[in-house]
Amino acid sequence: MNLYLKYPHKGSRTLRDVLWDDHSIHINRKAIQRLMRVMGIRSIAPQKKTSTPNKEHKVYPYLLRNLTIERPNRVWCTDITYIPMRKGFVYLVAIMDWYSRKVLSWCLSNTMNPDFCVEALEEALMHYGKPDIFNSDQGAQFTSTEFTGAIQTALY
Repeated sequence: MNLYLKYPHKGSRTLRDVLWDDHSIHINRKAIQRLMRVMGIRSIAPQKKTSTPNKEHKVYPYLLRNLTIERPNRVWCTDITYIPMRKGFVYLVAIMDWYSRKVLSWCLSNTMNPDFCVEALEEALMHYGKPDIFNSDQGAQFTSTEFTGAIQTALY
């Protein structure tokens, strides 16, 4: 338990490595997983399904099927990932041009609300104009009224 309190962001693989390297305790990962389950502990890092859609938000069609992207600003895309930190993690959103693969803007946040996504979008629009198509997953941040409103205002 003390090891978990010292490293609450580490999962079973990393805890195994710490035990092997720092404490010379040779235990396999499945045993650590079982002990964590018995004690009711788990990593505080984000779990799967970070792109869960909100059922109340509109679902938009996929526009890129059979589309040839031949120039910059034709299609932009965005996604969110998380960055593990010493104590917890932060979320990173990036806006990218599909043709050039250039990151147009990015923003960090410690919450998954759509505000930091809108901020990154507005910065990209300010510096690079507007794209013909904007592509994202159907996660709640990108289908929120704040984000889709900012897209619609910029593109239409």
